[in-house]
Amino acid sequence: MQMSADNVTRLVPPLIALQFAAFGWRINREISVGDAGRKTWLPLADTLNVVSMLSVIAFLVIIPLATDAFEKVGRAVLAAGYLLLSFHPITMAGHYRLFSKLGRSIYAHKGKDYPYATGQELFFFVLSLFLAAGCAWLVVRSP
Repeated sequence: MQMSADNVTRLVPPLIALQFAAFGWRINREISVGDAGRKTWLPLADTLNVVSMLSVIAFLVIIPLATDAFEKVGRAVLAAGYLLLSFHPITMAGHYRLFSKLGRSIYAHKGKDYPYATGQELFFFVLSLFLAAGCAWLVVRSP
């Protein structure tokens, strides 16, 4: 069953709003962390969220407005965007090592600073990239 362009475009504003909200939460957290004198950075999940948000805006807002067309690539970006958004909290949980009983305390025990990316975070980050690519490929290849 093929979705009409009208039905697909209704999915764009909620995705952009959710991506923007996720990014806003990160910025608020990093501002308070920076104000406390601690090191700040954007974790991998948030960096990928920004790239996805910019892709959604480019392929689902700007290009369709400029060309009066809605291509399969736009649908693929939309599907991948929702998948990446669904993995954002899981990858962030990996960033804070919430799937481990010791959490991030293992770094304090070893006398190390927190790493830019944890092993759990990298696992979910790579998994989300593969699944988003597969999802986009399915949409592009669909009749």
